[in-house]
Amino acid sequence: MDKHIKDEIAKLKEYFRVRKDSAAGLEELTGGPIQHHFPVDLWQLSDSELDGEMGKRLSFLNDDIDCRPTPDITSHRRFIGPAIVWFKKLIFKIFRPYTNTLFVHQNRFNDQLVAFHLATFIRLRRLEEKVRNLERQEQEIKEQLEDLSGVQGSHTAKHEAD
Repeated sequence: MDKHIKDEIAKLKEYFRVRKDSAAGLEELTGGPIQHHFPVDLWQLSDSELDGEMGKRLSFLNDDIDCRPTPDITSHRRFIGPAIVWFKKLIFKIFRPYTNTLFVHQNRFNDQLVAFHLATFIRLRRLEEKVRNLERQEQEIKEQLEDLSGVQGSHTAKHEAD
C-alpha cells in the first residue's frame, strides 16, 4: 500500500511540475493574482516567474515613489471624529516645514531607486539577448568546424586511397 501511495504522489508531483513549467506564471495556474504574506523564495522561481515578480515589484515601487502623507484626513468616529481630524491637520501643519525636507529627500531617493532598478532590468534583458546571440554563433561555428573536419576527412581518405 505504501508503494502505491508513493507512486501516486510521484505521478502527481510530475504532473504539476509539467503544468507549472508550461504555464506563463503561477497566476495562470491559479487563475488570478496570488496574495501572500510571506517572503517569496526568488531562487525557486523560473525565469518567466522571475520576470513577473520583478515587474510587479517595480510597479509597486513606482506607485509608491511619493511617500508624503495624503492630505485627506478622515475619521470614521461619529462624535469625536471631527476633533481628531482637526487635531491631525493642526499637527501636520505645524510639522510640515520639518517633515517636507525629509519627504523631498526620500521622494528623490525613491525616484532614483526605481529608475536604477528599471535600468538594471533593461540591462539584464540586453545581456540575455547578447548571450543568446553568442550561443547561436557558437553553435554555427561548431557546425562549420564539423563540416570542415568532414571535408578534410574525405580528402585525407581520398589521398590515402591514391
